[in-house]
Amino acid sequence: MVKKSVIWGSLFFLLALSAASGNQIPNGRRVTDQAGRQVMIPDKVHKIVTTFKPATLCVLSLGLAPRLVGVDTSSKRDRLSQAVFPGITQVAGVGNKSMGINFETLVSLEPDLVILYSQKDGLQMADRLAALGISAIVILPETFETIQASLALIARAVGEETTTLAVTRHMDLILDLIRNRLKNLPPKERKTGYFASSRGVFSTTTGNMIQNEIFTTAGIDNVSGSLAGYFQDISPEQLFNWNPDIMVLSRHMKKAEASRLSTRALAQVSAISTGRVYRCPSSLSPWDFPSPLSVLASLWLAKRVYPTYFSDIDLADTVNDFHKALFGKTMDQMGGLMDDTVQW
Repeated sequence: MVKKSVIWGSLFFLLALSAASGNQIPNGRRVTDQAGRQVMIPDKVHKIVTTFKPATLCVLSLGLAPRLVGVDTSSKRDRLSQAVFPGITQVAGVGNKSMGINFETLVSLEPDLVILYSQKDGLQMADRLAALGISAIVILPETFETIQASLALIARAVGEETTTLAVTRHMDLILDLIRNRLKNLPPKERKTGYFASSRGVFSTTTGNMIQNEIFTTAGIDNVSGSLAGYFQDISPEQLFNWNPDIMVLSRHMKKAEASRLSTRALAQVSAISTGRVYRCPSSLSPWDFPSPLSVLASLWLAKRVYPTYFSDIDLADTVNDFHKALFGKTMDQMGGLMDDTVQW
């Protein structure tokens, strides 16, 4: 009798788990996320949880801020997010992908839709949520094209497909401007560049990351573009051998870390010896990670490196117009500043 009870108990659990899966959501619609997963979404999506800042910025740019019931903790501290949606400070924090998502808190919010990342345990978490009947989509916004695809996926998931059009149109306006200005750039004039992450001067990005796209669109050959994966550590010797013409530092790199640029071993690196080291300029949400704002990084960098091609472009006006179109407020109105100087 004991064995039969165990068997029936196990069977009941499996049936309940199956009934709770995302495929059992009534009156819903099916979408394919960027991990290739088939996900059933409720017909009405009122409560959204984002688990990393790019997803939060995508949601804000689509005008879906009132539906946020949970966000990653870094989004709660983000100056742009606070300016666009002051109530974000009162929205529940669910952790972050670097330190870990609090699964129990996330589930307790009873969201209609959770937006997850593809790295680390994002896919596993999406499947765990699906087993509980909670719809979760995975996005992979590491190029301008996949950022736009992420926007379209989110909009489709919440049943607001047309909200994507304005955001992608303004992204395309910036991208078309850059490409048209640089289309006749002679190959011999192209510069090489190196991006240093917030982790340090010797931590760089790969050809799989948005920073590579930012450089390429700006007419710059990324010296670390042949690397694969995500952030990679390199040696000072590697940086010296690459000898990039320009360097861009993450906005969040600490001054003490940037001071390593003054070491004698790096003095002859072209970007350092000629003073062409910049930091990503926005004091609001940084432009050097995946979000619709990253197209502005390409425009800023292209204008900085090839000024004669963009002499008639007022960067501040363009940036203000872009923020106004996406978030309803200009960068100035949000108290944002642009400063790309580096001290070391």
